[in-house]
Amino acid sequence: MLEWLEITPELTLVATATRAYLHVPRKFGADPFREPMHGGGSAETTHWLLEAAIAAAGRAFVGQPHTPVAAAAPDAGSQGMVSAANWSYRLTGYYHTTHATRRLLPIIARRFAALGRQPLALWAERKIAEEAGHDELALRDLSELGYRAEGLVRAFVPPRAAAWVALFEQLAAADDPAGCVGYAHALERLALLRGPAEIAAIERGLPAGVNATRCLRVHSSLGGDAQHVRTNVSTTAALDADARRAIVKACYLTARIYFDPSLDDDFRSPGLEAKVLAFREQTRPLPNFSSTQTSRTHDNPNAIR
Repeated sequence: MLEWLEITPELTLVATATRAYLHVPRKFGADPFREPMHGGGSAETTHWLLEAAIAAAGRAFVGQPHTPVAAAAPDAGSQGMVSAANWSYRLTGYYHTTHATRRLLPIIARRFAALGRQPLALWAERKIAEEAGHDELALRDLSELGYRAEGLVRAFVPPRAAAWVALFEQLAAADDPAGCVGYAHALERLALLRGPAEIAAIERGLPAGVNATRCLRVHSSLGGDAQHVRTNVSTTAALDADARRAIVKACYLTARIYFDPSLDDDFRSPGLEAKVLAFREQTRPLPNFSSTQTSRTHDNPNAIR
């Protein structure tokens, strides 16, 4: 069995049960992949087609500077130590992407149900339960770092997070929102690139005793994304060819945002670190704003997974 998807007129992804490859369409003569993919899928071929979509997105930016190598969401990062202010800025990106998921998934679930797409409606309902409270994790991490979290996320939106949210909104509003599965799959598959070494590097840059990597831990190889990836693949494989094409294309577009160097973490831009630090000082909690109040606001037991 084969599955394939034309990314551009010059590039087609082809997947077998054991591997995937990039096929350059023939300029002359018959080309078996010139027609849109048809027929059924399988867990193996769908897995490799989605893997190929992410690999092709990375290849699109080879040779360009600052291509991220270990950033699942929402901004590029390395395993080198980062400052607490830098991490706070990146956490605002986590908030925007996770909050978009919380905001849009119920709409997507209702649309799938209205379209009679029961397997996709079930996927969305399950995803709502899996992602519950994740935006609160980002806010809680920011509160631990001394910020009025809700104010900080209103003030800062990293460019990569903004691009992902815009794409997600576009996919959710499409006539058939099946592409939302591909969006989720790309972010969850890329999250598996983040592991204990990166988490430890970030924690070395934080003040002693501060626990501000909850959100990262959930969206890393330490969280539940490995199982989510398997569910995304099995759900996609059971769909018709049109839906599978939409999902794989959305996966590719989502991964392109991940790899796009023009969307790199702009924390290095002049004055941004100073603005983040100034925001913390200007909005430092007042003496009568107790830490226990903050704790009660964000200590939803369902928010920590």
